[in-house]
Amino acid sequence: MLTYFPTPYPNELFYSILCRYYMSSGIREHNIVKRQLFGGKSGIKMATLYPNAAIHAVLSQLPEGVFDGRDMILHHTPFPYYTRMYSVNEREALLDDLLQGRGKTPTHLWKTFPRGDYALRYCPLCVEEDARIYGEPYYHVEHQIPLSGVCVRHKCRLKQIAVANPRLTLNNSFYPLSAMETDKKPDMDISPAELRVSELVREYWMLPASVSPPACNNLYQALLNRGYMEIVRQTGIIVDKAKLYAALCDYHGTAMTERVFGSSISTSMANRLKTWEQLVPDRYIMIQAMLGLPTKTVFDPEPVPDKLREKMERMAAQGGFCTLRQVARTLGLKQYEVNAILRHYNMAPFWREEIPGKSQTVRRGLLRCTVDEAELERIRQYSQELGYRCEGAFALDCIRYVMEQGNTSHKG
Repeated sequence: MLTYFPTPYPNELFYSILCRYYMSSGIREHNIVKRQLFGGKSGIKMATLYPNAAIHAVLSQLPEGVFDGRDMILHHTPFPYYTRMYSVNEREALLDDLLQGRGKTPTHLWKTFPRGDYALRYCPLCVEEDARIYGEPYYHVEHQIPLSGVCVRHKCRLKQIAVANPRLTLNNSFYPLSAMETDKKPDMDISPAELRVSELVREYWMLPASVSPPACNNLYQALLNRGYMEIVRQTGIIVDKAKLYAALCDYHGTAMTERVFGSSISTSMANRLKTWEQLVPDRYIMIQAMLGLPTKTVFDPEPVPDKLREKMERMAAQGGFCTLRQVARTLGLKQYEVNAILRHYNMAPFWREEIPGKSQTVRRGLLRCTVDEAELERIRQYSQELGYRCEGAFALDCIRYVMEQGNTSHKG
């Protein structure tokens, strides 16, 4: 049993608390201290980004009620960030597993964690401030989430502790920040995009455990409202993947965008973004930062307005449109795109398909023309592409158009 364990500082990383225990123990043999902390259990990793059995092993060594395991996981590990896109029930199930000491890092998470020389990070100004307030510096949780590169409090770039083979070393040894040689000079040369991303990382981590993505996807709808839209005949309205990727590169830089999204946004990735199935928040944050959308809006169960739908409904209510072509011209779209939009919103056509002032008996007249089969097939395909219900309606529109042009030229 443990007779002592340090009281956590605000937002202190669990590994940092273990390091402070190591310092206060007076023992400098790492394996001895690990056996004390984990009750003789071996193979427990101490510095993983996603919490593991270490918390349960330590708390089970303490008298009941000394520390709240739930509070330790939610406020002293990145767990809330990495489970933010889960449903509340899924998050609670994962939390319960950790509290029982049987939690494992979900496969999709460890695949996204950085490899190589990624080590714990610190803010030089936090080191100075924490030493002044608490008598010693410590590692902050939000500084360790890889997407964040800036200390939000001091608006300076995070620095990394210097250890060889950090992934292996940190999981098996104690490196308290107070004993590390740190760079005391802050780097304040950061971009607005870097700061905003780090602010959002912190916000996602600090949201209550009861907050999960709502049924609506306001982030996806905001993209459509901002013009990142592609109208496809078969599937209706989708995000323009190429346009979005280019905008992300412009805002975040190509290197950062490639790091998070890869070399492009695939159709499957875009579909998963739409349905909240991208379970790591990084991509949502990158898009949110680029759009300038508040976190409250992203997680708001009230849907943001669909601006295109509202426009179509206003046009339908106003009336006065004679033909599909007239509607398409007003919207600056192709006729097949208008029909695709109507199908997407399950709306009925709202144009009359007749010219005011013309006798309806004229429209009921029969007009014949003879074309060869190849020409007929071309007319049929073209009329379908433009959204006409039949070749006759298309032919009639063509005739009207030529006649209108003739009238215009005569008037000139």
